[in-house]
Amino acid sequence: MSVLLHCQPVTITTRCPPLPSPKTAARSLLTRSNRRHSLVLPVRCTRLSPSPALAPAVWKNFSSSFIFANPVSLFAISAGFLCVRSFLRVLPPDFSDRWLQLVELSQGAEENIRELPRHLIQAVLASEDRRFFYHFGVDPYGLGRAVVYYPNGGGGSTITQQLVKNLFLTSERSISRKFVEGILSLVIERRFSKWEILYAYLSKMYWGHGNFGVEAAAQFYFRKHPSLVNIGESALLSGILPGPEALNPITNPKKGKASQARALRRMVAAGFLDLETALIIVSNPICLNCDNNMQAVEEQTCA
Repeated sequence: MSVLLHCQPVTITTRCPPLPSPKTAARSLLTRSNRRHSLVLPVRCTRLSPSPALAPAVWKNFSSSFIFANPVSLFAISAGFLCVRSFLRVLPPDFSDRWLQLVELSQGAEENIRELPRHLIQAVLASEDRRFFYHFGVDPYGLGRAVVYYPNGGGGSTITQQLVKNLFLTSERSISRKFVEGILSLVIERRFSKWEILYAYLSKMYWGHGNFGVEAAAQFYFRKHPSLVNIGESALLSGILPGPEALNPITNPKKGKASQARALRRMVAAGFLDLETALIIVSNPICLNCDNNMQAVEEQTCA
């Protein structure tokens, strides 16, 4: 006799394991009510796939989370940060006070510079920056000439750059210092006129033996006001600027005379002076009024 067992169908409620992305993101979009529904499965567990309408949005959110920053933007931000940091490190602590001095010095500069003889201004421009009235603070032509004819092509610095270095910076040879010098030169060219910059340059530059400014230099070397110096004396003063201690006629008379001749030659090349007048000045000895503490050599005494 066999025993028959009555079997009834069994409903098994199962829950699928977590789905990998991006399907997990699609499943999270379902409402809670849908999640509560059981899946009636006979034996196997089927996975729920997202609808085609939700797929683009899911992939968009999925891909955007892995987008990295533009490397060009990162490089630009880093370079800007380094530039600002080097700029602030090179500037002196009392930069604001020095800037106020420059502003005060520029007041009435155009009237004061008219008191100086034209040949003095021409000698300085011919010796230091012939293109002063044509550049914007930094002269690409001068930089190129300095590179091509190095070391005899000059430093390539403009009058504005020399003023910045003398007033705000040091003589340290570094890329950061040259970078800050160029930036400040552009700022000064936008803030002040050419005549104000030139007058500030003549008033702040060093002429040797502790003399700053063209007025102190003219009084020291010639016992004159700058408005009374002649062409030869103007060429001598401009020739001292590249090396105030080494090229002045008191410390080294021969180099002082050579620097005067070089300034006269540049004045002739710039069209500020004729060759005959320059030759007459070069042939004459240098006439200086020295202090009693300094002994003048034969080339420094007046005939």
